[in-house]
Amino acid sequence: MCTNRLLRASAPLREVMWVLITLCWLMPSAAVAAQPGLRVVQGADGKPAAVEALGLSSNQLTKWAKAPGDSPDWVSLMGVYVKKSSGGDEVPGLAGRYQVIGEAVRFAPRYPFVPGLKYHAEFTLPAEVPGGHSQYFGLDIDVPALPPSEPTRVTAIYPSGSVLPENQLRFYLHFSKPMRQGEAYTHVKLLKPDGQVDKRAFLEIGEELWDTSGTRLTLLFDPGRVKQGLKPREEFGPVLEVGKSYSIAVDKAWRDADGQPLAATFEKKFTAGPAVEMGIEPAKWKITPPSASTRGSLVVRFPRPLDKALLKWTINLEGPDGKPISGDEKVADEERQWEFTPEHAWGTGKYALVVDTTLEDTAGNKVGQAFEVDVFEKVERRVVAEYVRVPFSISAQK
Repeated sequence: MCTNRLLRASAPLREVMWVLITLCWLMPSAAVAAQPGLRVVQGADGKPAAVEALGLSSNQLTKWAKAPGDSPDWVSLMGVYVKKSSGGDEVPGLAGRYQVIGEAVRFAPRYPFVPGLKYHAEFTLPAEVPGGHSQYFGLDIDVPALPPSEPTRVTAIYPSGSVLPENQLRFYLHFSKPMRQGEAYTHVKLLKPDGQVDKRAFLEIGEELWDTSGTRLTLLFDPGRVKQGLKPREEFGPVLEVGKSYSIAVDKAWRDADGQPLAATFEKKFTAGPAVEMGIEPAKWKITPPSASTRGSLVVRFPRPLDKALLKWTINLEGPDGKPISGDEKVADEERQWEFTPEHAWGTGKYALVVDTTLEDTAGNKVGQAFEVDVFEKVERRVVAEYVRVPFSISAQK
């Protein structure tokens, strides 16, 4: 009927009617629910950032919207996996968070998709009625590789000493560029004296302990095998034994944030020395003050190595007026020495080192307190601050 009227109408009127008819055709299609399937969501940089599943009914969407975003139940509905070069998918799938957004269920991985890798997404659309058939959908996702660049390297592992206490707790791995996260325990191993891997050496934490730049990783030995008298140590033995040699090996196959493997395998070899089981005593530090009217470095020597990362923010300087002093600091001599160079020349008078009591040595012993398993935390986490002041004086230059 619309077509007959269109033919009898004048030319101007026919143009208007064509527009109206076109809108009639388009409006019903817009109201149709999204076709079942999977699609990739691009981020602001144009790279794959998430995956969405489409086709669930309003009732199903309402049900899933009530589920926690990290609930394991989501896997029955949707999952994303890394594809192996030899075929098949890596299991388990990627960790991440699910949420219902409009007519879609969105999965955003905990760590960004890695350039150069291939992924596979799976979605099982449940039957709408009991006894009905579910539908399976799969989608391959190719993340384009970035242009080749200078390979990432392991620049250092701390503690830097070649002899570490038997109750060593923490290591820091430094990289020249941001690394791919979520794979540390696959590519970092402790090699025992016989060259075999100690598969239970590290405390494997779901949220790996990276700094904000993605270039420094904190690794912890299992404290249950470090602290004497605990069941893991009795069952599996200590991680380190005095007099024996070990190595921390970083696998070259570990990829950086751009998807490129490391430039080379890296190893840190060390020997286990006697355990250190006493708190840090700042009063026993040796302070060598500079002369006044100079910008010479203040040098503080420790009886034993201290935690390099913590030294960066747990020691501060207070001037004769009680105000903080700004300047540059440096840790040297296998973390046994702390040096401070002020922005301006030193004046005469009484100064103080202000030491945060959360400072630790390489075995987790704190200021005035030996290591306790139930109080170790992330390096980045701060507790209620308490301080110890160590006074010293600067006199006129002779």
